[in-house]
Amino acid sequence: MKKLIIVIAASAVFAACKSKKAAGSTNMPVVTDKQLSAVQARFPDANRAELEKGHSVYTGACTKCHGAKDVTTYTEPKLLEIVEVMSKKANITPEEKQALVRFAVGVRSGK
Repeated sequence: MKKLIIVIAASAVFAACKSKKAAGSTNMPVVTDKQLSAVQARFPDANRAELEKGHSVYTGACTKCHGAKDVTTYTEPKLLEIVEVMSKKANITPEEKQALVRFAVGVRSGK
């Protein structure tokens, strides 16, 4: 009976992980040209790789605990406040924090 429960639990975990990977693997770009342009208007040194890094931080460190939140629902000052507080708790580097902020600005501006 214990083996059956373990097999069922392992199958459920495997299926859940497989479906998340399949859902995330699309051909759509992580960062659109519109988002990149909006960020570069504000941060001229920003580039696509940095915004993609910010997306990676968001989908990793942020969504791991909070799920995917719509960053457009927050004012920019509130968003920056959240990133400031949570970056310490998530133990992300200053470079990751900057990339995350710029990615969020792009998402907000690109809609």
